[in-house]
Amino acid sequence: MVLTCQSRRQKCEELKAQIEGMGLKACVVQGDISKPEDCARMTQEAADFFGRPVEILVNNAGFFYDVVPLIDMTDAQVSKTIDINLKGTMYMSREVCKRLVDAGLPGRVVNITSGAAHSGRVNFSNYCASKAGVLGLTRAMALELAPKRINVNSVTVGYVEVGLWDGDAERNKVKDSIIPRILLRRPGGPRDISRMVCFLASECGDWITGSDFKIDGGESCGRVPFTD
Repeated sequence: MVLTCQSRRQKCEELKAQIEGMGLKACVVQGDISKPEDCARMTQEAADFFGRPVEILVNNAGFFYDVVPLIDMTDAQVSKTIDINLKGTMYMSREVCKRLVDAGLPGRVVNITSGAAHSGRVNFSNYCASKAGVLGLTRAMALELAPKRINVNSVTVGYVEVGLWDGDAERNKVKDSIIPRILLRRPGGPRDISRMVCFLASECGDWITGSDFKIDGGESCGRVPFTD
């Protein structure tokens, strides 16, 4: 397993130790996915470590903290979100898939996107655009790479509570506004998403490509209220 990080290497090293404790082999590579040269280097470092190209890529890095109306959004706020969410996904996919094709190996790519890819969000125009782009990218990649035996799918993620929320003063306010829209009446957890990613990466996903899977507790199902 290859773990990637931009700045929180210690967290990755701790996870690597846990993986190795299960008798598995793991490495950590560090870089900025918005920089194509970093993507090329990290992909090659992983291939060198294992002695073969990376065969399963999960594009799950993301950025969404620049919340501002479009008319007030700076060039930097536009660029950072799209550079990480969309271009980073393209760069990493290009490097991994290029090596797979050159080696004649099959592979899997799972792109993580968001409900914001399917519907608008006030003050999130940069984020919505970047995640909608990932949906289009997924379909285009699936078309191009199917003849090379590389399956490409996306997972649309709903409201998931992760460590990035820790210490955020707006956490409870956001949660209280979202939970009533979720049919299963709870936020998701990392395992809710990872199970679908593992499904797509396993032999269960052999005949699945170019598809998007919404894992959101039913939030995207509709807006019909019900009584607890």
